[in-house]
Amino acid sequence: MPAKQLPTVGQILNEAQISLTVHRKLVKQMTSVRHATPDTFLPELCNCILPVLLEYKRDLCAERVVRFLVHFTASRSPGTEDEADEFCENFLGFLLNLATAKDRAIRFRVCQLVAGVLNALGVEAEISDELYERMEEVMLDRLRDKVPVVRAQAARALSRLQDGGEDGNFSDDVITTSFITLLGAEKNKDVRKSILGSLAISDYTIPHVVERTRDASEDVRRVAFLALTSKVPVASVSIALRAAAVRRGLAERSDAVRGAAIDMIKRWLDAFEGDVLALVAALDAESNEDAAASAVRALIECGRVKLNDVAQSVPDGVAAGGGLRRASDAELMSPEAAVYWRVVCEELHAAASASGSQAASAVGQRQVVSAAVAGEKLEALEGVLPVNTGDLLDLISKHAREGAKFVARQLLPLLDLMDMADAAARKATAALCDAQLRAPPQAADECHLDVCGVVSSYAKGGDGAWERSLVTVMKACHNSAADAAAAVFACADALIEDVGTPCAHAQALFLASLVLEECPRRVVTNDAVEALMATLVRPGVTSASAAVRREAVRCLGLAGIVFGVRDDGECVRVLRAALCGDCPAVRAVAARALGDLALLYGAQALDAHNPSRDECEPAQAALTAPLETALLDAVDEEYGDAAVAEKGNEAEEAVDEADMLTGGAAAAEAERDASVATAAGEALAKLILRRGARAVADPAAVVARLVRCYFNVDARRRPRMAQCLAVFFPAIASAPADRRALVAESSLPALRTSAKDKGVAKVASYLAHLLACNTQEVEEKEEKDGVIQTTTKSVVAPAVGGAALVAELAKEALAVTFRPAPTAAAEKQLTKAYVAALAKLAAAVPLAPISVLEDAQQRAAAREVLAAGAEAAAQCAGRVADQKPAVKDLTAAVESMCEAMGEDPEDEDGAAVVDEEEINRRVMEECVALAAGDDVPLPFKQRVVKQHAGLSVKEIKERKAAREASPELDDDATPEKPARAKTARATKSRAALKENVVA
Repeated sequence: MPAKQLPTVGQILNEAQISLTVHRKLVKQMTSVRHATPDTFLPELCNCILPVLLEYKRDLCAERVVRFLVHFTASRSPGTEDEADEFCENFLGFLLNLATAKDRAIRFRVCQLVAGVLNALGVEAEISDELYERMEEVMLDRLRDKVPVVRAQAARALSRLQDGGEDGNFSDDVITTSFITLLGAEKNKDVRKSILGSLAISDYTIPHVVERTRDASEDVRRVAFLALTSKVPVASVSIALRAAAVRRGLAERSDAVRGAAIDMIKRWLDAFEGDVLALVAALDAESNEDAAASAVRALIECGRVKLNDVAQSVPDGVAAGGGLRRASDAELMSPEAAVYWRVVCEELHAAASASGSQAASAVGQRQVVSAAVAGEKLEALEGVLPVNTGDLLDLISKHAREGAKFVARQLLPLLDLMDMADAAARKATAALCDAQLRAPPQAADECHLDVCGVVSSYAKGGDGAWERSLVTVMKACHNSAADAAAAVFACADALIEDVGTPCAHAQALFLASLVLEECPRRVVTNDAVEALMATLVRPGVTSASAAVRREAVRCLGLAGIVFGVRDDGECVRVLRAALCGDCPAVRAVAARALGDLALLYGAQALDAHNPSRDECEPAQAALTAPLETALLDAVDEEYGDAAVAEKGNEAEEAVDEADMLTGGAAAAEAERDASVATAAGEALAKLILRRGARAVADPAAVVARLVRCYFNVDARRRPRMAQCLAVFFPAIASAPADRRALVAESSLPALRTSAKDKGVAKVASYLAHLLACNTQEVEEKEEKDGVIQTTTKSVVAPAVGGAALVAELAKEALAVTFRPAPTAAAEKQLTKAYVAALAKLAAAVPLAPISVLEDAQQRAAAREVLAAGAEAAAQCAGRVADQKPAVKDLTAAVESMCEAMGEDPEDEDGAAVVDEEEINRRVMEECVALAAGDDVPLPFKQRVVKQHAGLSVKEIKERKAAREASPELDDDATPEKPARAKTARATKSRAALKENVVA
């Protein structure tokens, strides 16, 4: 019988397009063809795949061919290993020859094939060093391709080419460092996903993977959590990074990302062999309490920790960490056990309450089932908690006496789950809290070294959570809020009298502040307030300790909020003195307190208590300035220089490292405590947003200063300020009309302050976005088949104060042209950029037609403003004819103003009401005076040059009408140039591709 004829390469590729199920059989056939015709196989294959390389669209048939080519190239059948390796190297060489093609489809398919082959090759496959180096060079070049899909496939191709070096951390690898650089700079989410999936895992790269858990894209965040789940062992992740990943993942709004984070936590639990306490300890429950508690709740939610089984473990004697029912001589609870049992008890109580609520509202069998579930949860809760309130108090007291205040604080909320109806229990609880609040401040290193859960008192550097919990419990166990406040004030007085140290004074002031934070005005009497001022606040503000002064100023501000500003103005005077002449930490608290008082009573009411100039020394002249001026002066202060000078570069590097681990939380906390500029900026932003134009004397100047601060602030060093302003401006742009008007009023001052910077174009773009961010619903009526149909659509709402703003911008631009032309190159560029920014903003402001105004005088005034603005813009467009972008925007602004004015009105005799010559004369006079003054920032010379006429509004109207009649006409302010001949885009044709085929 004659031998069976082998199919051709083209026939095999055609069949590979049909289905993936036949690929294994086709690989064997293709291997046979390669073995039978070794000399002509590669050229024939390359010729046959040319149509696939030219296919940019991810068509199903093309994708199947690509998968088949990858499978075939990577296959190494027994007995043909050398032949397969030789073909693989030649085929990859052919593909790399096409990696620089002009056609994006070819670059995409080449990178896709190279990535697929490299990732499919087995560990026994061999590639020459020359090809390895060439692939690395070519794919690194494609990693910066202008097409996103090419960059994504290049990242996949470079995945297996990364070299860990001798230490295996990939810190010196070119590919890895390129990946890390692009992760922060890449704008396309698919490329970031591809890089994240290709990045080698090591101690060097794990922080960057965790950083992507707060990426802007939901898909990238999910891939980051999947990478942490499948590729990163929990032991290789630092404690801070574990806590950051858990905290971000469980706080996710996206269900898909949160599900991936829960899968990561379950994988970590499996790594600890199901030991929940070991997982909580790996998160460091003391330093990351919220992350540890969230992890336990997530495990309960997904069913990995069953509450009924946990409750049953207590009577069985196998409770995790010993449980809450402990003997008096038992060892202290660990911090992770305390967090675990607190969360378990809270979840049991929440489940019982939810089932009880369902039983109360349900009927029939559902009511019976819900009541049974509620009873089961309550029984489980009673079995987990100590037998009575006294046992729980003994447990809390034991840990508090030994210094394990973190554990004691975890147990304090459990008192709410116990029966506190007994007066004896409440008395014992109050006695416990009283004794702990009166205790002298203690640092963590002063306690026993073998005790876990030791925390410092607030005055010794603690976070104040222990004292806050004690005050909360104190309020719960007293009959009234007044009794609780009196008890806490008595503890504060005892600290001053019995201890008498600066730390004790700061601790006492902090306790008083905790009471005032949630204290209604009627709770504390005037005598108690005067006693508080006499014993705590007044001695505190004059203390030599900055920590005491800070707490005294904070307490004074809270007292002013709760009890009001007295007629003597002591509160305001002390706060203003602290703002003007104290250390940064005290000044920041003072600025925040003054801002809160101004929110309640108004800045003008506070300024009424300022001392007169005669009462102040020359060095204290700042005390007489309005609050607005004092806060604005503070906004311009640099933050961080003094701290760096005092602590040195090591402290700054430590903060930078903490920022990388916590996502900027460390920098934000430090900024809140020590940045006067941030506190003042937040105070001004809240004032403007809350009180609008009545907030300060010149609200537009304040908003303009905040705009400048928004673009100049260093988000890495001052994340809190950057976040505040990023929220403030969209909020004020969508606020009521009186607040939105401030955006228009502050636009020109903001551009003037930014004119000498290179970022004036960004300022103009952002202001244009704010002015056009609001929408309004408009009804449109359309007659169809004799029936009038009404539809509603959203359009951009006109900017409040837009007409006056556009006119001011046009006059400003015209005034710039009246000054002498700059000679220095830098000044020339700045001037052009300033005019372009003015024109861009003028063209982008949405204007309301004056026909919506009902009053005739208002319409006439608006028409006069718009006519003057249009005349100024037209004149400026003619004077800057060499600046095409500015001319285009100025022309658009003229058309927008003319459209807002509508048809020119006429008097009874048919003559036009608007006198264009008179308007032109007034505009010229105003702009000449403006150019001769100090308001226009550029050019620097204020001398007015000889004027020459520009365009007119009539000419621009005629051009617009001609353009509407003939759309092919171009309306440029400059003479039209002959159109450049268009050439066809150069692409890689099939004939050209054949030149790269390996013979």
